Formats: sequence, C-alpha cells, structure tokens
Amino acid sequence: MKKKWTWAIAVIVIILLIAIALILRQANNSSKDNNGYDTYKVEKESPLNLEGKASPKSVKTYNNNSQLGTYVSTQVDDGQSVKEGDPLINYEINNNKRQQLIDKVDSAKNENERAEAQQQLNQYDRQVNDSIYAAFDGKIDIKNTDHVSDGEPILQLVGDEPQIKATVTEFDLGKIKEGDQVDVKVTSTGKKGKGEIQKISELPKSYEERLNKGGSGAVATDSSSEEGGGTQASNPVSDPSSGEDSDTSKYTIVIDNIDIPVRAGYSTDVEVPLDAIKLPKSVLTKDNNVFVVGKGNKVEKRDIKIDKVNGEIFVKEGLKTGDKLVKNPKKSMNDGDKVEVSS
Repeated sequence: MKKKWTWAIAVIVIILLIAIALILRQANNSSKDNNGYDTYKVEKESPLNLEGKASPKSVKTYNNNSQLGTYVSTQVDDGQSVKEGDPLINYEINNNKRQQLIDKVDSAKNENERAEAQQQLNQYDRQVNDSIYAAFDGKIDIKNTDHVSDGEPILQLVGDEPQIKATVTEFDLGKIKEGDQVDVKVTSTGKKGKGEIQKISELPKSYEERLNKGGSGAVATDSSSEEGGGTQASNPVSDPSSGEDSDTSKYTIVIDNIDIPVRAGYSTDVEVPLDAIKLPKSVLTKDNNVFVVGKGNKVEKRDIKIDKVNGEIFVKEGLKTGDKLVKNPKKSMNDGDKVEVSS
C-alpha cells in the first residue's frame, strides 16, 4: 500500500512540474509576442566603394606649325612648371602677315567685308596663341628640340589639375549623380582628400570600346542616294547595340576638383556617400507601412513611399535617419499601441 502511495505522489509531482513548465512557457511567449519586439534603426545606405586611376585633366601637344614661320627653339625646359599664357616656343614669325590682315580690316568697304577680314585676323591670332603659349597651368614634357619637321611634336603641356576615372555597375548607377561629393584615397601613399563627380558616361564601357575600335556598324543617313549609286554619309550614325554583351554593364565616371595632388597613373580608392535609405523587408507591413517607435514606446503607423530595385527596398519619402522601426509587427498592432522592445 505504501508503495502505491509513493507512485501516486511521484506521478502527481511530475504532472505539476509539466503544468508549471507549460504555464511559464506560455507566459514567456505571450510576453515576447506582446512586448519584446526587435527594432531597426533607420540609417543611410553604406557608401559606394569604387577603384579608380588618376590622370591629368588636360594634356596638350604642341606640334611644329610652319604656317606661323620657322621653328627656332623652346622657351622652357623639360619638367618646368608654367602658368597659363606663358610663352613656350620660339618661331621666326613674319609680322607683315598680321599687319596685312589689320590693313584688310581697316580698308573694308562694307560690313560683310569687314566681318570676313576680322574673322581672318582673329583666326590668325588664335593660331599663334594656340601654337606658342600655355593653354593652362602645367608642366612641360619636351618631345623634340632639334630638326623638328612640320607637324611633328615639340613638347607636351601636362595639366596640374588631376582627375580620376572609375567605373560603376548598372546596379549602382542610379545611386549617384553629377555633382556628388566623394572621398578620395591614394592607394600607395594613403593621402586622403575630396573630389566631385564631374561626368557620368552615357554609354557603357563595352560600347565605347567597340565604337573606338570601329567594331560597330554604321547606318548611312544620305537619303539622296539613288539605286545603283550614292555615297555613305560623311558623319555616319553608329549602332552601339550591335553585338552581344551578356556581362553586367559598367559606366565610366570622371571625378575632378580633387583637393590633393595625385600623380598620373596612381591607383585610388573612391568612396561615394549615399543619401539613400534602405530597409529590411521585416519592418514592412502587408500594405508596405511601418511602425515607428516614439516617446513612451508608443508606436506610430506611418505610410511611406518606397522603391524596389533589384530586390532591395529604398525609401522615397516618409522616414529619416534615426527613426526606430518595429521588426515583424503583429497583424493586430495598431497606431498608438504601447510596446516593449528587446533591442
């Protein structure tokens, strides 16, 4: 008899323990469902990281121009720094030619003759300036000094202002625009500075390379061609879409206004801060609203506008950085509910 009571008591204890465990588990789940919500803090998207190469913004080649006169010598040394407008090359110039053009302007009988003569004088002056004087600030790279034939290069002027060329994929193209400020770091030296996106190419690199190599077809646009004859237009329209390109398209961007010196050819890391706000799917309700946690842990159901791009969710309107959103809100959650958050 005593043994039976022992077994009965053991069974009762086990049943009580199981019941207590179930009650505690249910209470814990209830508390978690009603109060213990995880949250997401709204932040701007991580910066876009690109790799680029530095190059001079401007490079000008000065060739021997026999139309001005006889080439004599350079007025600068190799590696010398010059300013815009500095004389670079000596020519034996026949000044009578310019005087003749001036006399032609002065003796013009009517406005048309005067305009034509003035245009010729201006063209001559531009040719002189273009062939002799520095077009911008930079350094001299001497190419030839003696026995320079007509049309052969004498020197190059390499601009002081650097630029950086980088590439961005089609998936990130919509995140940037001309005028965006960027952070620049020279890979080899670690120097850091600022820059600005000056240009974004219209065509992908693959199309540009195809066009430069002459690999794309050309469409004739001369409508006057007759059957059995006719010529192709002198400025044909290229078809950059010819050929197959299954790879992800990449676009060239040009960065200038760089506030640190960067030698041509140096590799750089470019970081583009983004203003876009990206959200995880877990914070959205079925109707693409969110619950924002406010003072006293009361939630505000907020209607926002979003864009979905390549499977990612971007906020167009309705949220700002720092807003705290409820993750996985229950269908029964309403505007003004008070919640407890676990993170």
